[in-house]
Amino acid sequence: MTIELIYPFFILTGLVIIGVLLYLRHLTRKAMRTILEMIDLNAKLEYDLHQFLPKTLPFLKKLKIDDLFYTIHYLDTTIQGSTASPGEVVEKTIQREDYRITVGLVPRHTTGEQHFINMIVLEILSILIEMNVLIKIKVIHEALYKFSKLQAFLIHDVKNLAQFIGSLSYNVHHLETSEKKERFINYLEETLPVISRSSAKIIGLLEVRGETDVGESPPSAIDLKSRLENLAKHYKLSYTITGQASIRAEESMVISIFDNLLKNIYDKFLQEPDVTCRMDIIDLGDNVKIVISDTGNLKADRNRLFEPFYSTKKGGLGIGLYQARNIAHAIKGEIRVLPQESGTAFEIILPANVTM
Repeated sequence: MTIELIYPFFILTGLVIIGVLLYLRHLTRKAMRTILEMIDLNAKLEYDLHQFLPKTLPFLKKLKIDDLFYTIHYLDTTIQGSTASPGEVVEKTIQREDYRITVGLVPRHTTGEQHFINMIVLEILSILIEMNVLIKIKVIHEALYKFSKLQAFLIHDVKNLAQFIGSLSYNVHHLETSEKKERFINYLEETLPVISRSSAKIIGLLEVRGETDVGESPPSAIDLKSRLENLAKHYKLSYTITGQASIRAEESMVISIFDNLLKNIYDKFLQEPDVTCRMDIIDLGDNVKIVISDTGNLKADRNRLFEPFYSTKKGGLGIGLYQARNIAHAIKGEIRVLPQESGTAFEIILPANVTM
């Protein structure tokens, strides 16, 4: 074979290689473009598997994939689509603790370059489905957590209201003299506004208003001294109070903070009748500091006082202090336990003007 005959052979071979490379480049770009369109569609459909999966088939057909089948099980939900007919299929199964995903493709061909495209598409589709499942599980868990938290707050507030009604019922049946009746009426005048606010808060919760939602009602000027005195009288506490300050905030939120703290002291009072309460109000300008302390025994670990569902009281829900701190944080305030040798002291810092 002469050199003149070899040249055309090399040229032809080079042209074939270039043609194959250009064809593969075309297939790759087409596949990547189609995959990006699927990813974009998934985002536009807000990662909803029920909407996304049925709409993927037109994209797959562009890549010579005739059908898609899947079975997705997470929590108590199962999503199924299509049934693969007998023949050549490629599939993948992902098994995790919270979910199981099986996804498969029915391609027209499974040889040559199509095999690699099939595997790439299968991997990308599996990743998209798993991502959507994880997002859905996270959303469900967050919703369940919020619901259980709301339910716990509601039970806590209803329990307090039921205790008050039980106390009223007992007192009504023991009004033997006109003097007792007069004292009882005076007590009602002082405590009914507190009960009215508690009832309004419970109704708000039943209307699916979040416990820490702020801004549902316009902020108003709140005289902290008078509100604290009313709550202390409501729980029949022996108390002293110093200082005076006002803040602008949603009243029900602020009252709920103090109500939970003083209810905590009241629970001690039932076991230790000699318990007294001291409340100090300090105007700091942009903020107001309130220190509420008692002389009772500290029956709980200070580090766990705000832990949800932690309670040393028989039948206690362990929600009150947790709820109080949540509300304080929602209005950009803070509550902490002050270190001291006896009793318990809470320091509450609230902004003088709550803006959200």
